[in-house]
Amino acid sequence: MRTSDWAELFRDGRGAFTIILNLGIGLHAIDVFVISTIMPTVVGDIGGAHLYAWPTILYTALSIAGAASANPLMVAVGPRKGYAIGGLLFLLGSAGCAASPLMPFLLVARAVQGFGGGLMVAQSMALVSDLYPAGLRTRILALVSGVWAVAALLGPMIGGIFAEIHWWRGAFWINLPIILGFTALAWRALPPTTAAKDVQRFPIRRIALLLAGVLCAGVTENIDQPIVKLGLLAAAILLVVQTFRLDAQATNRLFPPRPLSVRTPIGTGYWILFLFSMTHTAIGMMLPLALQWLHGVSPLAAGYGNASLAVSWTLASFMTAGWRGARQSAAIIGGPVVAVASLAILALGVATLSPLTSCLLTAVIGFGIGACNLHLVSLVMHIAEPGHETLTASSIPTIRSLGISFGAAGAGLIANMAGLGGGITVASVAQASSWVYGATILAPLASLLLALRMTRFRTATTGLVASAPVAPDQ
Repeated sequence: MRTSDWAELFRDGRGAFTIILNLGIGLHAIDVFVISTIMPTVVGDIGGAHLYAWPTILYTALSIAGAASANPLMVAVGPRKGYAIGGLLFLLGSAGCAASPLMPFLLVARAVQGFGGGLMVAQSMALVSDLYPAGLRTRILALVSGVWAVAALLGPMIGGIFAEIHWWRGAFWINLPIILGFTALAWRALPPTTAAKDVQRFPIRRIALLLAGVLCAGVTENIDQPIVKLGLLAAAILLVVQTFRLDAQATNRLFPPRPLSVRTPIGTGYWILFLFSMTHTAIGMMLPLALQWLHGVSPLAAGYGNASLAVSWTLASFMTAGWRGARQSAAIIGGPVVAVASLAILALGVATLSPLTSCLLTAVIGFGIGACNLHLVSLVMHIAEPGHETLTASSIPTIRSLGISFGAAGAGLIANMAGLGGGITVASVAQASSWVYGATILAPLASLLLALRMTRFRTATTGLVASAPVAPDQ
């Protein structure tokens, strides 16, 4: 892969856009990893131990609501103002977190910060679709994957540094000048497109239903009773499904037409993204616990072992960014195959595999998902229905985040029922990990069937290869 191919991301006026969208995603990504590291210090300072998980739950839920709100906001005020609003909300939330005297104030600030972060990420994906030709999308998406990998490595370190010096607020204060610079750059660089003259009513009801569903899924992590967990998960599914039903009847849509139909290429692609998000979330929940309790690995080492998935995901993205034609189809199909095989080994050998082997298998899963994800997202953007290109791209983060929420809820329910609810012991961790890994195999297995269908959609879609020419060195 030639250096000049990557340099195209910074030519013809795209350099500022490349920096903006990676900064926007990076601010959100690092915050995701920082908060888990500093939370023990936070509750030690301002109290609220009984609300320990809620800063993460609210941030995740509101980031999904923010991502879903991105397209209606861009339609109403234009991309430049929409991006600026997202940045300013993230700035306000970060400052509120840093200045919070008590946990309730922190929770409100995290909600604001999460909503702004969701807006930034979704609009960044819209930029990829709107401002980059098809031949460059896999490369810019590979850079985005790199941002997440860097965040996975730097986030715990940044949080750990501020926790060590007992100044957790610094982890939020440090964001402010970066956010201000990002917002100013976005305002200056993005074209002042004209907002819609006939602005429709903001979809508050659908956003509220979606938020309620995500919250129902999120709180299951703090519930011990399996029946209650199951009830909340069922309620979450019903609320999210109702959101999609109402959206199908609306004119100011949150999602493109038929986003859940496997009879359409967009619906099929969305389901694969959803299932892959469930897959890596379940692994991320159980691997650190298994490494610590079954093998005596330190929490820090277990955390970085878990980051092997993100690192290999990024490695796959960069290695396969130039793939076209048959190799693109191989990446889309091969990802689920690799995930199924590696998860099966993990499930069968969770108590006997060495920590290094477990991390290597996790990295292999990340490599497969990363290669598939890169080309799948690019393909989804390319085959979006005319008139729904921006909406299709901006709703991808919402679909992924929904997969993360339901993946965490499902894995928590399975682990609880497999014995973890009775207390954390070597035996319960081994049994719960085996059951979670085993059940999670169903997600990439379903993804494989959908990926086979997706490649047929790809073959039937004319112009894909022509719009994304193979580089001379490929």
